[in-house]
Amino acid sequence: MVFLNSTSNNDTFFLYPNMKQIDDICVTDDLKYKILLSGFLTIVLILSLVGNISTCAVIIRNRSMRTPTNCYLFNLAVTDLLTAVCIPVEIYIIWTPDYFPIGEIGCRIHYVIWDCLSNCSVLTIFAFTVERYIVIVKPFLRQSLVMTSRVIKVVIFNWLLSCLFCVLQVFNVFLYERDKGIYCLFQLTEKVLIVMSIDLFIFFAFPMTVIFVIYILIALKLKHTNENLKGSPANGKRNRDKAVTMLAAVAASFFFCWFPYSVLRLMMIIPRLRQDDYYKVWQVFGYLSLVNSYLSTAVNPILYSLMSRRFRQAFKVRMSL
Repeated sequence: MVFLNSTSNNDTFFLYPNMKQIDDICVTDDLKYKILLSGFLTIVLILSLVGNISTCAVIIRNRSMRTPTNCYLFNLAVTDLLTAVCIPVEIYIIWTPDYFPIGEIGCRIHYVIWDCLSNCSVLTIFAFTVERYIVIVKPFLRQSLVMTSRVIKVVIFNWLLSCLFCVLQVFNVFLYERDKGIYCLFQLTEKVLIVMSIDLFIFFAFPMTVIFVIYILIALKLKHTNENLKGSPANGKRNRDKAVTMLAAVAASFFFCWFPYSVLRLMMIIPRLRQDDYYKVWQVFGYLSLVNSYLSTAVNPILYSLMSRRFRQAFKVRMSL
């Protein structure tokens, strides 16, 4: 779900990028964009379902895979899987933008589910990356920090924090009816503006900064280790290089998937950007937010699970049974 475009007089936003302002509702009838968006989202839905269901199945059915680290991966797979379930609603809106199909309660529930799950997914990626940093750079802290009970507490905290922020905003989501059209809108009040500013920091700016710094620290640590262990087996160096590559992919994927949505929220916060003169910019970032945020649900299981040799082996074993 994305937010798009304010009116010049009442700070009301449509939740989809093919809308214009309330006083001049205009929906796109460009068949090319509808087909491309629908086709892409359908592919993302299939990949997300296959990847995340496979991740959950491997962890549930294989006792050896029930490690503290994989608790994060399981939670990430669940949040991504539930987020991907929202894709059919998005595809429906693309083809029928002037009729929101699931009523006012559905409008609010859809917003709560999407926003809560996306925020929880971001926090899970952040927590998992920090765990990798502890394991690689501070191995002497591994036993005391990387414990199942602590991981479960972190996961519960992530869910509670994510729910808190979306609940504070849900009462500003409502249906708007006009000329036989029914639209799901988002009202930006002063209180919501404050919550959204904090939300932007907690769920993008801070995690992105920490992930970037962690990647640099781990890269420097492994480079120093490689220099001190030049005579070590090739497998050790290959594993360390693989760790750096994966963390670089983590940082790049996080930024690519969530940057457009974060820019869109930033534009909502900055008053001078909430103008009709910037409608095309809003529309571009609206479509990018729609595509990229759902793309993360398909990328995450590939990046965090299926690229792991242990996951692939466990999955092959289960498939052969």
